Amino acid sequence: MYQCVRPASYYNATANNGSRLLSVSPSDGPLTSNLATSPQTGIRAFDVSTGNMQWIAPLWIINNDTSDGATGVVQNTDVLSVAFGNRTSGTDVDAPLSLAFASSAAATTISLTGANMGNMFRRGEFILLLATPDWGFGSDPTNDRGCSMFQITADPAGGITLAHAATAINNGDIVWNPGGDVAGMVPGGGYTGGQTGVRNFGTLTWVTFFVQTGANGIPNLMMQQRHLAGASGTAQVLAEGIEDLQVSFACDTGAIANRNLTQVNGVLDEGNDDTTKKSDEWWNNVPADDLPTINTDGFCNLPTAVRLTLVVRTLTPDDLIDTGVTANGPMDVEDHRYASPRPTDKYRRRVLTTTVYPRNNKPL
Repeated sequence: MYQCVRPASYYNATANNGSRLLSVSPSDGPLTSNLATSPQTGIRAFDVSTGNMQWIAPLWIINNDTSDGATGVVQNTDVLSVAFGNRTSGTDVDAPLSLAFASSAAATTISLTGANMGNMFRRGEFILLLATPDWGFGSDPTNDRGCSMFQITADPAGGITLAHAATAINNGDIVWNPGGDVAGMVPGGGYTGGQTGVRNFGTLTWVTFFVQTGANGIPNLMMQQRHLAGASGTAQVLAEGIEDLQVSFACDTGAIANRNLTQVNGVLDEGNDDTTKKSDEWWNNVPADDLPTINTDGFCNLPTAVRLTLVVRTLTPDDLIDTGVTANGPMDVEDHRYASPRPTDKYRRRVLTTTVYPRNNKPL
């Protein structure tokens, strides 16, 4: 999704000593508080279940709580969704448009400039329509590139057109192409021929991970392949005995109050500063962490690091553990803390943690 995620900051030579921060909504970032609010960034795609445009973000973290409404998700465990294109070309634009594309369903084909340019695309794969990027000196990065996603429903005709009919292909997959105009699907009135292009997105992978208690009372790590239809898209057990999933993330926003981007220190400072973020550049690592907003935290929508923690529990209790003596029980992890008196049981546990550093976290 290169250049499809709006940046939190950009360089402006006339503002704030060489740097400027945007006033953007928390929903532009990777963190939300429930499944009903997705990050408003990434790629635009048709949602056949609602008939509306939906956002597919590369990273979506839900800091789950009692008010979530995430049916079946264990209370206070986080939800993680990742999305990406597989077998993409790796380039910015693969083929320019020869004709304007005014709406999401103005035509069933997309016309390309250049002989045989469409031969790199295949039926069933996805494409992104992209406007010319305008980020940089004096530009406004809130005017994103569009990044509207369509699925190719027929092999290119003569190498210059791409079909995107509103139909299911590949044995009844999800219908990704709308049958009519959808508000927000194509922003800014459309894509102009010659100034916009098509990127080969390959095949879409969009997966959600969460913790759910099974019918036998055992907590499980679940995986739902949201890009698949029917039974294939139903959540499946990925691992048994996982009772907690916690996701925290960090941005090097600089250890100063006004978050001037020229003064970041190259270190992801961690502490217990849960609201002002002057000494703690991690989110979801302590209780009462606010959603990252520009006015308080130096907005973080392109994480420098993401830390994943799993708490693994044995499937059966160990009768050799005396709960009255050892106070054995669930563990505090990241911002998930148990109230006093803490629950006790006879299960053995292990905490597994890993930190990943996204490669493509730069907007330009």
